[in-house]
Amino acid sequence: MILEAVESGRVSGADAAVFLPHDLLHLADPGRLAPAPCAGPDRPGWVRDSLAAAPWAVVRRAPAPPGLVPVGVRGAERGHRWAAFVPAGTVAARLRPEQLTGRPAPRDLPVFRALTELARTPRPAWATAWGPGGSAGFELATGRPTARTGSDLDLVVRVPAPVAAPEVARLLARLASLPLRVDVQLQSPWGGFAAAEYARDTGEVLLRTDTGPVLVRDPWSRATPPLGDLV
Repeated sequence: MILEAVESGRVSGADAAVFLPHDLLHLADPGRLAPAPCAGPDRPGWVRDSLAAAPWAVVRRAPAPPGLVPVGVRGAERGHRWAAFVPAGTVAARLRPEQLTGRPAPRDLPVFRALTELARTPRPAWATAWGPGGSAGFELATGRPTARTGSDLDLVVRVPAPVAAPEVARLLARLASLPLRVDVQLQSPWGGFAAAEYARDTGEVLLRTDTGPVLVRDPWSRATPPLGDLV
């Protein structure tokens, strides 16, 4: 199966459906990247330098033509982000955030010390997996220094089935003991949403989907009518 090939670290004739937002992709041919319409027709010079140093991109949420994967390239500066598409078959390897949990810290920074503590923290039963995204995840995957002294910990948590808001609030209270800010993103089958917003239990939550963000009552139900389209 394609998924098994990707999980083993190699991709052959991959279908774009096996890639999820926050996945880190090792690109066999960065020259095959095509700019997304929102990025404009020209490739910034820093994109070339970034891909030469680390030919990796992160899967982003966006609609994509068949066979293409929507990705973002990150540069050395905070504002260096470039939206693009890559042919699925040119992806050499994929790493998910949960595959980065427990990896040795590449540098002595607060975000990596927090990850070391997180590795000793029991994961809630309702979460099937979790792992670092953002700059810490990118550095762990690629070896390229991207995290900073003041970096937050972006934590991606897989939650395939509904969980009560008080349970999420309890997790956030536990993570508050870590020595830095932890931004927890819950991932349901239909999109991603902020754990802090869901834990407030206001009756609605902003769900980020491939077609844009929408306010919903139930982020686990595809049939739940959105409360408002915010695209």
